[in-house]
Amino acid sequence: MSSSGLNKSLKIYKGLKIFDNIAPYIKHMESVEDYRENLQLLEKSWDNLTIMGQLGGNNIDMNSTKKSFANLTEQLLNHLGIETIKKTSRQMQAKAQIAVDIVIRNLFERTADIGFLATDEDIRDFLNHTVSKYDESYENNISHLKNRFEEYVQKYSVYFDIVLMDTHGNVLVNLDENTKIKQSKDEIINLSLNTQEDYVETYKYHDFSPKYKKTLVYSYKVTKTNEKDSEAIGILALCFKFTDEMKGIFENLVNKSNQECLTLLDKSGHVIASSDKYQIPLGAKMEIATQGMHKIVSFGGRYYLSKTAATNGYQGFKGLDWYGHIMVPLEHAFLEDQSNLEISEDILQAILQYGDSFSDELKQIPIQANQIQENLNRAVWNGNVSQSKDSESDKGFSRLLLNEIAKTGEETKNIFKSSIINLTKTIILNDTISIASLMIDIMDRNLYERANDCRWWALNSEFRTILDNNIITSDLKNKLSSTLSYINNLYTVYTNLFIYDKNGVILAVSQNNQEHLIGKKLDTLWSNKTLSMKDSSKYCVSDFESTDLYDNKPTYIYNAPIESSKSENTIVGGIGIVFDSEIEFKAMIDESMPRTVKDEVKNGVFGVFTTKNKTIISSSNQKYSVGSYLDITDKFFNLKNGETYSEIITLDNKFYTIGVKCSNGYREFKNGSDDYKNDVYSFFFSYISEANIPIETSKPKLLSNDVVKTQCDDCQEIATFRIGSKYLGSYCKDVVQSVSIDKLETAINLDDTNCFKGTIIHNKMAVSVLDISSFIKEPVDTNYNEIVIVDYEDSQEHHFVGLLVSKLENIVDIETKKLKPLEQNLITGGALIQSIVSVEQNGDNKLLTILDIKKLANKLTN
Repeated sequence: MSSSGLNKSLKIYKGLKIFDNIAPYIKHMESVEDYRENLQLLEKSWDNLTIMGQLGGNNIDMNSTKKSFANLTEQLLNHLGIETIKKTSRQMQAKAQIAVDIVIRNLFERTADIGFLATDEDIRDFLNHTVSKYDESYENNISHLKNRFEEYVQKYSVYFDIVLMDTHGNVLVNLDENTKIKQSKDEIINLSLNTQEDYVETYKYHDFSPKYKKTLVYSYKVTKTNEKDSEAIGILALCFKFTDEMKGIFENLVNKSNQECLTLLDKSGHVIASSDKYQIPLGAKMEIATQGMHKIVSFGGRYYLSKTAATNGYQGFKGLDWYGHIMVPLEHAFLEDQSNLEISEDILQAILQYGDSFSDELKQIPIQANQIQENLNRAVWNGNVSQSKDSESDKGFSRLLLNEIAKTGEETKNIFKSSIINLTKTIILNDTISIASLMIDIMDRNLYERANDCRWWALNSEFRTILDNNIITSDLKNKLSSTLSYINNLYTVYTNLFIYDKNGVILAVSQNNQEHLIGKKLDTLWSNKTLSMKDSSKYCVSDFESTDLYDNKPTYIYNAPIESSKSENTIVGGIGIVFDSEIEFKAMIDESMPRTVKDEVKNGVFGVFTTKNKTIISSSNQKYSVGSYLDITDKFFNLKNGETYSEIITLDNKFYTIGVKCSNGYREFKNGSDDYKNDVYSFFFSYISEANIPIETSKPKLLSNDVVKTQCDDCQEIATFRIGSKYLGSYCKDVVQSVSIDKLETAINLDDTNCFKGTIIHNKMAVSVLDISSFIKEPVDTNYNEIVIVDYEDSQEHHFVGLLVSKLENIVDIETKKLKPLEQNLITGGALIQSIVSVEQNGDNKLLTILDIKKLANKLTN
């Protein structure tokens, strides 16, 4: 669907011309339907007012006004419909994409796990000394290996079982005590033994997990050494908590209010995970809908909007070619979100006019609505002026009718205004929160792995044995460095791994360019805390701070205590792993940013990670450097874990939509059970417009469009208007009518100080138009909108002159006795003023200055 519906054919929907590409959906759009019903209800009011107007004898062409509003209604509803569909489609695409990409990122880490764990020396040692379960050495060794596997799944809690087999499929060790299978004939045995890859990934029934119809398993061969052609001595399989993982992903993404169902499909389109298995069951065959914004499909006797997203992959890894797929019941697909956007309507209207995200057609709608209303207000004002001169008409009825016409017009305009404001919010808020949520979700999941890595590597038998020595020789240090180097080559998210003894002295490093650190004594909060720990399940993370362990740049260093191999709960040292935060955090942000069809980050968007004290951890905008402060209001940093917020803010003299989320951890990471507290905030910024755009402030209406009636037998009718802030008037008998400023033909070759501004044509006569602001001491900083034509008599001849006016007000009845001539010596310029009176309305008194039209015209035209 194109963003502009103007090229689409039309259909009639409840009396309105609607683009055919929104016709199937519009009846399900509650807010759009509400606007349609209200506007069509007002349209009936116009019909009634037209009939009444004919009875009352006023000359207002309400058919023209009705037709103008009706045409604008069609434009508005079409734009609302298109933007509502686009918003829903964007949300569906985002959720389907995130669902599959998040799990693929997770599974990428699993491929590293199996490759590394298959080289574990304890596993090799067990296999080298075990021929079968019936060996004498089997019972002696299995307890240690099972404990090792249990330690592993305690750290990497994404697995529910670890299975170790020999090359013939005989099951030697498995953690699941309820599974008693002795031998596997699963195909993964041959696949693992013969693969040229670094892992085997299978999602199917596995005979060594007979309780489950399908499981996701990562397997690989265990070889005698790390040499390329080393002999295979066993098969290792890691069984992933797939259902558990998808449940967590779905819970973060699914909006239950619209009954949507988020699923994961295999490459043939069958459902392998569902957020609502009763609505979309496992195994169901879905129609893959990767093309277009969405597709309408029928499933289980119900119509749905559906959208499918193929994975973008992660570092080239795409897993088993799964899809993210979302199904939203058509009748619930367009529910309105409750926006917490705190911004004035005046700013939103200015943003609509000057922002880059809005089409010219959309920008014209509020302009046209205002023009229609101005024309109507002018017609009502002129009608009241005309009625004041007609002694034959029922003035009371006519005035009530004219007032009702003005009110109906104002109601109609307000509905347009409200709908445009909501539409503007819809467009500018876009997916700010979902993108901020994706950023922090990726970070939490990534750092979960870092907390696991340091704890698992701390359990390395070689590290524990070497650190048990009272004296650690150069050869032993080299051995430590060699192992660290091997690990670091597999896990490239770290710039360095290092081991320190119980005194905090660094013994070994993984990188040659970091060897100058060997012998350095650590005396930091994080190293001291690590060495004081007594539990191998614990870890410690540095603050995000600059350190010479990371070239004097800020980062996180993850640490775990190394326990003695001889004495439980005796700590003999620690391992530190230096996270490459500059590269990795930047990549997390970049991968979360919305992109164009050319896979380029969209212009005007950027992301930022910060600490709770506003320190920038990472940014995709060079202006906001790491270590500096994000200078925005404190309320964003008061969000609690998992909370989100969106708003429009001014930053660097620009308007941005901002979405923010406070980190919520992942599994046990940062969720209380691991004692680690470190709130991080993800911010997504989307440029709207420059902040120095003209913003017109909506002012409360001081006076209504009706006649201000005073109970008196001898009253004069005064037509009132404003020039700048001055509240002015003229006797109705002296007013001809008001016309739009558009009718003015400006004067040429006159300087700006000249009060003569041009002419208009009235009754085939040229009428001079004057600007009297300088004579009434009123600097006018807004544009004029009206020209009030007045009539004065001079030497028994009638003359006409036009006055530039900012705004028309009302017609007021004033007692004649109050209209006393002004003493000319009391006020400068008083020769132009006939009188000043107080007008009461709604309990307030307003000073009204009544102009002496004849003297004014003579002074200005002579």
